[in-house]
Amino acid sequence: MESYDFSRPTHFVASVFVLNADKVLLLKQTKSKYWLLPGGHIDDGELPHEAAIREVKEETNLDIEIIQVADDGARTEIVTPLPIPFAMRLLPCRDKKDIDFLFTASVVGGELKIDEESEEAKWFTKKELFANPNVGPNTRYYASLILK
Repeated sequence: MESYDFSRPTHFVASVFVLNADKVLLLKQTKSKYWLLPGGHIDDGELPHEAAIREVKEETNLDIEIIQVADDGARTEIVTPLPIPFAMRLLPCRDKKDIDFLFTASVVGGELKIDEESEEAKWFTKKELFANPNVGPNTRYYASLILK
């Protein structure tokens, strides 16, 4: 893993709504009382969707496939289209700002196992997301669009 320059005032991050049928995976991290999406910093030289895949693997041991696809019609000799995020968000984080590329993904392999950053992982239904006071309103909002 490359080192990350945390002194930057703006950080680029990727997060993922990992879907399984009518549920989404959230993590209860040791540093937060909230249930959060898997994700993290985009390393130098890494593309947002690559970071999303890597972060989910590191935090959950799951192999995922990003649901958003690149517009291959826009491909040229010098331009490679990338998957367009489901959404982009500006998140305050202590004394800096995070620009978050938010993707959706399905599980294609691996067995759920959390890393040391998290205390627990749970698959939430839409109803459970809205009933849990430790799921933030922005997560609920996007989940309501994704979990129809």
